[in-house]
Amino acid sequence: MFKKILLGFSFCLLIGSCYAKQLPEILKKYNYQQLKLVDTNQEFVAPYLIAKVNQNKAYILFDSGSKGVSIFNSSVTQLKLNKSQDSNYSLNMAGQKSKNHSVILDEIEIGNIHLNNIKARITTQPKKKQYPIIVIGLDFLEKYNAIFDFSRSYIYLTNRTITPKEHYLIGQKLQNNGNYLLINLTKLISQYQIMPIMVNNNSPVNCLVDTGTSNFTISNNYSESLGLKSTSKKTIQAKDGTLTIADANISSLIINPLNIFFKKKLS
Repeated sequence: MFKKILLGFSFCLLIGSCYAKQLPEILKKYNYQQLKLVDTNQEFVAPYLIAKVNQNKAYILFDSGSKGVSIFNSSVTQLKLNKSQDSNYSLNMAGQKSKNHSVILDEIEIGNIHLNNIKARITTQPKKKQYPIIVIGLDFLEKYNAIFDFSRSYIYLTNRTITPKEHYLIGQKLQNNGNYLLINLTKLISQYQIMPIMVNNNSPVNCLVDTGTSNFTISNNYSESLGLKSTSKKTIQAKDGTLTIADANISSLIINPLNIFFKKKLS
């Protein structure tokens, strides 16, 4: 039975039944650096580590469900940054429209990767922690060919360009040596990455691969169309609106039900 997950950006998902102890050795030839993630139960649901922003310690959250770089509102004050107003708007989870504000981060240091003069959108998240909070999205994960080893809480990053062929070879080595199953992800025009799934033997649908959430999440409309019974309904109140959530039980979930790229299904 498959229990462990590796997530590579871009193009593949690897799921396996044993620790990928051989992964650092496989990735060494591609100049990958291994960075330890902090236990997600401590502060955030998203995978994260402690790095430096403008020479200050900061929490860096990796969220494949977002694209650029963003910063929590409370962190702007912590870092003594000056806000600027953008010309565009964004919608929150409650569908409310708000004007975007941003800041410029002089430097972000993540291992041996240095980013300079980075524009970060300010979010209305009210959380304030010991260190400032920066959210890194899919653009960064793809550029530095991120690989998450969730079984051992590591992220691997490289400055080197990794070709699709090399991504494939890495996946094949893990499948052959580590009892992993390789599932290719599909990139949308929006650049987000998805994989097909089947819920309760209904028609296959696309599922967004989002490291920024700890749960399997479906919309209320889709849940109702499947006839799922919801429980524990509650309303979350935030500065930018309210959101009603509930739990639902799913009897079966199949990943890659269409056998895309002739890969096995996973139930």
